[in-house]
Amino acid sequence: MRTTWNSYSNNRLLFGAGALESLGGVVSRLQGKRAMIITDPIMVSLGIIDRAQAAVKGEVHSYADGEIEPSTDAVERCAEAMREFQPDVTIAIGGGSNMDLAKLTCASVCSDKVPASLLGFDQIPCPIGPLICVPTTAGTGSESSASAVILNTANQMKAAAISPHLRPEIALVDPELSVSCPPKLTAESGIDALTHAIEAYLAIDSTSLAEPDSGLLAYEGSHPLGDLYAEKAIRLIGEHFLTVLSQPQNIDARTEMALAATLGGLAFSNCGVALAHALEYPVGHHYQCAHGAGNGIVLPEVMRFLAPAREERLANIATFLGAEPSAESAIAAVIQLRKAAGLPQNLQEVGAKKEELPALATTAFSLQRLMDLSPVRPTEADLLEILKASY
Repeated sequence: MRTTWNSYSNNRLLFGAGALESLGGVVSRLQGKRAMIITDPIMVSLGIIDRAQAAVKGEVHSYADGEIEPSTDAVERCAEAMREFQPDVTIAIGGGSNMDLAKLTCASVCSDKVPASLLGFDQIPCPIGPLICVPTTAGTGSESSASAVILNTANQMKAAAISPHLRPEIALVDPELSVSCPPKLTAESGIDALTHAIEAYLAIDSTSLAEPDSGLLAYEGSHPLGDLYAEKAIRLIGEHFLTVLSQPQNIDARTEMALAATLGGLAFSNCGVALAHALEYPVGHHYQCAHGAGNGIVLPEVMRFLAPAREERLANIATFLGAEPSAESAIAAVIQLRKAAGLPQNLQEVGAKKEELPALATTAFSLQRLMDLSPVRPTEADLLEILKASY
């Protein structure tokens, strides 16, 4: 039986309202003279990039061609710009898409490899250089994770690169930047953060995983420190998720949701995600469904499937969310949050057809890395039943 576990985090987390104004000092401590900002047109239009550029001393180049669904082609275009400018510090500003684009761009440039070859686990051979991630949404946790999700242009499938080298050196989290986040994106981001924390908390025990020959696992399974991250994230989301939707200017609630997202990122990037994410990947791809919304659709039925093996932990989740301590109460609380946030309640609402569900289950079942992290090993038929119950 495995007797050890590992935990990883950023070298530095700078957190709090107004943190963006400290960006110049952060870059200076990294001895940065040439900084490249990777972002998108919306961040430019909101004036956030002007503020970031003003804060940074030295030469700054902004690459603002980030996309909602970045692809390997987008990484190649960004890498070309990076090679031309040759920054010594990279700053990603925006949602998870911009942060993931920056991670894989830095990895492609440092390794001199095409982006598609970096997908999978531990395929990045070198440190990617100083990367500062500045999230403007409260959901993905990419600012604190060691993964990046990208659309592989060759097969039109989303895939993840997972490597210790991808964890940003510095996460700079300024909750004020999320105030401009639209309600729909705020809701999708919030349920995404909740899914990260719940999946990490319900993941297979770390002691149940085999020790790899390399001594390195993509995910560790649940362990005590990951549990702390996950519990705090779930509690914060239960208390503040609906407040940021009804009171978008409430900076206290925005601060707590930003912290929840970062803690959720630390939880899942250490312990792992499993069946909900495995099922969401084909759903999101086939129906152009937002990642958070897709997670929210399948999460309750995944929790129900895991209940026989995780009854005590599900009861704890119910307590974290302010409900009576039982597995059913936990499931009901998630469904209630999803409904109150105005998110899709089932697969039909995102365009799924019943006859398409078997193909989705087949694709999800092929993601063995995620199947391995479930405390109940599913069959493909089990996944199909979860999809039917989510339909």
